Amino acid sequence: MRPTLAFAPAMLLALLWPPAASARPLQISDMARIVNVEEPALAPDGRTVAVVTIRADVRHATETNALLFVDVATGATRTLVRGRDVAVPRWAPTGVCLGYLARSADAGPLQVFARCGNAPARRLTDAATDVLDFAWSPDARRIAYAAADLPANRAALAAHHDYFFAGNNDYTATALEPPVHLWVVSSAGGPARRLTEGSWTIAPTDPGGIFSSQFAWNPDGSRIAFTRVATTFGGEDEYSTLWDVAASGGPLRKLTSHAGLELTPAYASNGRLSYWYARGGNFLAENTVRSIANGQDETLVPDLDRNIAGSIWYPDGGRLLLCASEGTRVAAWTLEVPGGTPQPLPLGDLNMICDPYSSSTFDAGAAASIARSGAIAFVGNDATHARELYYLAPHAAAPRRLTHFNDFVAGISIGKTTTLQWTGPDGFAEDGVVTYPPDFDAARAARPTRTFPVVVLVHGGPGLSNDLEFAWEQWPLAAMIASRGYIVLQPNYRGSDNLGNAYMLAVVGDTARGPAADVMAGLAALEKLPYVDARRVAVSGWSYGGLLTTWLIGHYPGWRAAISGAAVNDETQEYDLSISNVQNRYYLKTSPYVGDGPKIYAEQSPISYYASITTPTLIWGTTLDPVVPITQSYALYHALVDNHVPVRFLVFPAATHGPENPVQTADLTHFWLDWLAEHL
Repeated sequence: MRPTLAFAPAMLLALLWPPAASARPLQISDMARIVNVEEPALAPDGRTVAVVTIRADVRHATETNALLFVDVATGATRTLVRGRDVAVPRWAPTGVCLGYLARSADAGPLQVFARCGNAPARRLTDAATDVLDFAWSPDARRIAYAAADLPANRAALAAHHDYFFAGNNDYTATALEPPVHLWVVSSAGGPARRLTEGSWTIAPTDPGGIFSSQFAWNPDGSRIAFTRVATTFGGEDEYSTLWDVAASGGPLRKLTSHAGLELTPAYASNGRLSYWYARGGNFLAENTVRSIANGQDETLVPDLDRNIAGSIWYPDGGRLLLCASEGTRVAAWTLEVPGGTPQPLPLGDLNMICDPYSSSTFDAGAAASIARSGAIAFVGNDATHARELYYLAPHAAAPRRLTHFNDFVAGISIGKTTTLQWTGPDGFAEDGVVTYPPDFDAARAARPTRTFPVVVLVHGGPGLSNDLEFAWEQWPLAAMIASRGYIVLQPNYRGSDNLGNAYMLAVVGDTARGPAADVMAGLAALEKLPYVDARRVAVSGWSYGGLLTTWLIGHYPGWRAAISGAAVNDETQEYDLSISNVQNRYYLKTSPYVGDGPKIYAEQSPISYYASITTPTLIWGTTLDPVVPITQSYALYHALVDNHVPVRFLVFPAATHGPENPVQTADLTHFWLDWLAEHL
């Protein structure tokens, strides 16, 4: 019986270059076994780490969180509480109590709970809506928390008057987003006191992942600084500024002279206030860290030309921990404040999990926590390991691994991952990540008897970048593709955040043509290697990576297959309908409805070049994606169908920008791999 085309590449690979007998290939089912690790909280005494683990529940198409204690000395773990939404562990400054967010018996809004010593957990809040974040006062006697207001028009809603006046919101909105405000409650329990109100909002966060708090107590507990955003419209969230309020209530006070682009206030123990600000006041530029002390508001380390994605004060008040992408790694530094020079932390091959801020979400930060001694607990990964918890003692030469949730990966044959560097078309020194098939032998590849097809996998953003890592959270997509016998190229391109501010801003006014040329330069560099089959190349991507995928197949011939996911195919639709909507003007420098705007937006929209597309294309998206409306994928689908280009359109019922649950992720991966096998 002849093998089907879908399995021919893998079978041919096994015949010509047999895999090692000691390990098996990576399978789609393995993804459900990967444990995601989030939100480490190191106790002030440095003896215990509270951490959140997230595991797939395939049977119920969901995920389950657990809050664990990890003993620093032994690595022993103990489960405190399980629940779908358990999150945000935060130690009280005294180190006696651990607070966290959970639902009562998995029902009702998220509330703050506290576990003190061996006593049972106590519920501290009675918020009407989900608590999004909380912070202990310096003396641990109070808790500040943020929660959204109930709808202002709830009386009208009860009478079925459910209309609203739209603004710069995304197309999926069925009501105006209510503002988030600040409350204070005694840690002993009792009624909460409201501190802020109005149509503006405290910058909201998603308690399901890594984020940096948007409010902070000052050292004596008398005032709370917070990020105030002018409206709740996603397309206006750049108008974020720092304010504070007395912890007992009273008038608000603005803390700086900026009109926007401020985030993440954090107090050092000596009273110095740090915060984030876009370099040069440019919405699309790198994130920098500034500080306010003694009447001076200044940028810390202006010469550190990196997009700072996380900053945490050491308890001594004189140092900051910083992290950012650097080349194809994630680096971390210690910075003496003020006037110090960043000193790299000795992470070896590890990446500290450090997520950069992206437009219309406030989720960014370092998955790290610091004890009084200066010891650091952090979540890290590398090219062959999924996320685990690590501990870096003061003055240690290397981190120590505390957990082994994903040790099963060691029994799977994983392809080698390396950095590829090249010179881009405009002289930029560019880089990317290359993942090889598991049985690739570099020695034999120098004089190859066979060549490998290539799959280009383009990252989204654009203000993100590819790192040397095995999996993004629980999705090892590049490794999965490589396991089927392909060389995977993940290029970084202008607009990526790993090579400096000039590189990051080079995408402005050139959102497709320039980045696509960078991708092609990386592919050309890869194709010079003797074991690469330049006749069998596919391109794929998601979000901005989907935009570049559609652009590439409309401008460069020779692709054997394409996968365009949740793609920005029409810049005018993105301006009109997405969660970031009118912020598109920062990238294209105008509105599509002003002056030459229509022409500019059409020229930068991949859908404008549909007539040149001949590549067999798999399109995918979700029905209520607020980030990239699925209408843009429908447009591409009809354009290809009407021009007789082989195409399939895979749609998931979800209101997320990508797969909503582990079953959808597995299904998408299955179709992704099958499309490549069919056409490569």
